[in-house]
Order: sequence, then structure tokens, then C-alpha cells
Amino acid sequence: MTRTIISSSDLSHRTREILDRVQEGELAVVARGGKERIVLLVALDYRLLHALALCATGGDATSPGDLVEAQVLRDYLAERINLGKAAELLRLSRFELEGSFQRLGIPLRRGARSIEDAQAEIAAARRHA
Repeated sequence: MTRTIISSSDLSHRTREILDRVQEGELAVVARGGKERIVLLVALDYRLLHALALCATGGDATSPGDLVEAQVLRDYLAERINLGKAAELLRLSRFELEGSFQRLGIPLRRGARSIEDAQAEIAAARRHA
């Protein structure tokens, strides 16, 4: 993930440009006085990081969406579901989820492990086409 440190004045003068870059997957860190104050990242990446934290800590979900995302990540990381199924359950395209996983360093399992996995990948792709 590309990480850019910017000042508060950069953010105010170049808001549109910075938001466009964040939307493309860049991480923008707003610093003031040499300290990181604010982090701007794609909302999907934030939700997945939050879900990962819930998975890691066994914490409680604060909203129904948190619970779904955390359960999907638990199942994916435990290899109970594949990337295509995880994307389908999160109502994302496989490519959106794969991009977020890559940016966040979540391991990607590419390729079907069984005929059933391959059929599930194909079915998920057809539903989102």
C-alpha cells in the first residue's frame, strides 16, 4: 500500500487530488508537528481492518455489518470459504476484495482447491457480472 504523509495545509489545498488518490488505494496520513494525526483510506479497507481486529481479539461487533464482515474473514482465513465466496457474502466483486486484501497484506489464495470451489467461483462471478 502506498503511504503518503501530508500536512494539514496540503489536505486543505489539495483535497480533491488527495481524496482521488485515496480512492485509488493510497493511504494518506495527515501529520502535524511531526506526529501522525489522521489516516485517510478507502472505506472498504477500513471495514476489513476493523473486521480483522474483531477476528484477532474475539471482540464484539458494534453493528450487524461488523459481524458479517468478521465472520466472512474468519471463514476465509480458516479456509472454509474461498475468495469468490467471501466477495459474494460481502456483496463485492472478487476484484474489489482482492485489491483490498493486497493493500492490507491479507493472504490471497488463488485458484480453486476443488471442483466445488471452481463452481462456486464461476457462480459468484456470474452473479456479479
